[in-house]
Amino acid sequence: MSVFHAVVAIALCSALSAEAADSVMAVHRTNAENYKDRALAACLSVAYQGSPAGKDADITKSAFLEWTYYDEDRGDRAVDQLVERYLRRDYANPVEGYAGATFDLLKCLDLYHSPELDEQVRRYVLHPAWIGDKPAGPRGK
Repeated sequence: MSVFHAVVAIALCSALSAEAADSVMAVHRTNAENYKDRALAACLSVAYQGSPAGKDADITKSAFLEWTYYDEDRGDRAVDQLVERYLRRDYANPVEGYAGATFDLLKCLDLYHSPELDEQVRRYVLHPAWIGDKPAGPRGK
């Protein structure tokens, strides 16, 4: 029976580590990180509206409301305006040989790394280092 118990223990440990690897990581990130991730999802949902990717991005954007503590009224409006502004940019030919490409993904990545989004974090995320509505504890990566 001890071999059986060892096999069961190994199987249980494998199952638990697989479950941990497949869990949503956003619940362990700070409000600042999740605010920026939500802004990226918002940009992708507009850029790819009507496609499966756009729908997934829109659902993901909504899910971040569960894990991010910020001024939703003002922050959401500010993100929407920033998304609109970045997607209107003319990236028609940043690299020769890509005529006709809109580079919407590149625009969303630029938004994600923008000083304007960093300013929004400072303005609308009351506790940027917290995880949700609690101070962040030690984090393992």
